[in-house]
Amino acid sequence: MKTLNTQKIQERLNSLGLSPAKLSQEISVSREAVSQWLNNETFPRPDKLLKLGRLLSLKYDELVVTPEIMEPIVAFRSVRNTVTTPKHIKRAKEMGYSLEQLVEYLPFKVEINPKSLNNPVVEYKYIQTAVKAVKELLGISKIKIEVSDIINYFTQSKTILIPVLLGKEKNHENALHIHLPQSATNWVYVNLDTYELDFKFWLVHELGHIFTPQLKDDEAEEFADNFAGAFLFPEEIAKTIYQTVSELSNVNQKVNLIFENARRYTISAITVLMEINKYARENKLPEIDLGQNFYARNANFTKENYTLVSKNIFGSKKPTVSKYITISAREYQTEFFDVLARYISGKEASSSIVRNVLNLPIADSIEIFDYLKNAT
Repeated sequence: MKTLNTQKIQERLNSLGLSPAKLSQEISVSREAVSQWLNNETFPRPDKLLKLGRLLSLKYDELVVTPEIMEPIVAFRSVRNTVTTPKHIKRAKEMGYSLEQLVEYLPFKVEINPKSLNNPVVEYKYIQTAVKAVKELLGISKIKIEVSDIINYFTQSKTILIPVLLGKEKNHENALHIHLPQSATNWVYVNLDTYELDFKFWLVHELGHIFTPQLKDDEAEEFADNFAGAFLFPEEIAKTIYQTVSELSNVNQKVNLIFENARRYTISAITVLMEINKYARENKLPEIDLGQNFYARNANFTKENYTLVSKNIFGSKKPTVSKYITISAREYQTEFFDVLARYISGKEASSSIVRNVLNLPIADSIEIFDYLKNAT
C-alpha cells in the first residue's frame, strides 16, 4: 500500500511557511482530510495528490512512499528434458502472490525465523554433514526413509504441502517450491501422478529448499538434488555398496546389486549409482560404469516394481473433487484445503482464487471452489 512521505511534506510545509489549515484551503479540502493525510490514515485521490505535489514542488517519488515488494522465491523440480523458461517463473510468482492472500488464514503463527542451514555450498562433505544435522533435528536415525517421515517434518516446520494431479510427464514440473519472504512461509506443490520412489525424492528435494532459502536458481536446484540423494542414500551406505560392486567382475551382477539396493530403500537405481559415484569421486576412486543400457533397464525396473502414487491412493479412475481433497488432506496431513476454504468463506471470494493458486482450467477451478464453499 502506498503512503505519503509525511516527513518530506512536513519539511516542505515548514520551509514554505504553510500550516495544515492553509494547505487545506490551497487544495480545496477539509482540515480533517489534511490531518488524515499527514497521519497516513488516508491517501489523497489522484487529483488532490497532483495539486499537493504542485503546491509543494515535490515530484511523485518524493511525495509518495511505495513499499518494497518482496517477490516470491520459486524453485522447480522439472520433468526430465524440460527447460524452465521466464514464462514458467512468472506464472509461479503469480501463484505466490495469490498464496500470500491465504497467509492470514493459516492455523498457526507464522515462524519469522525458520531454521536454515548456515552458509550452504554444493560440496560433498558439506552436504553429508548437513544431511546428518537435518536428520538429527528431525529425529530420524534409520537409513531407509519413508514418505511419512518427510510429511511429518513438513507439518512440524509449518510448510504447506499442496498435492496436485498434473499427469504423468505431461507438465513442466513435478514439484514446485514457493517461499514467501513477506510471511516467511513455504508452500510445496507435489505431483501425485508420479512413482513412489520419485515422489519421495522430490519431497526430500523440497526439504533441501526449505533449509536453504538463501540459495537461488541453478545453485538452489543443484544443492537440493544433492541433498536429496545424500538424504536417501548416505555416505556410509554408498561406501559399503561401492566396495561390494567394485569387487564384482560381471556387469549384470553389478546392475542387479544396484537394483537390489534401490528396491530395499525404495529409491531410484539411478540415485544409488549417482551416490556411490559421488563417494568414489570424493575419495579419488574409479567410478562405476554400467553402460547406457543401464538407464533403459532402470526405466523397465521402475514400471515393473512400482505404481503411481495417485493410483495407490485414489485407484485407477480419476478421483472426484471430494475424494481428491479428503484423501489428499488425510494422507499428506496438509492444511491447504482448509486454509483455502476459510479464505473463500472469509473473503466471499470467487473461483479465481482457486484458479490462481492451483493453476487450473476454469471448469476445474469452479468445481473445487464450489466444493470448498459448501464445505465451510
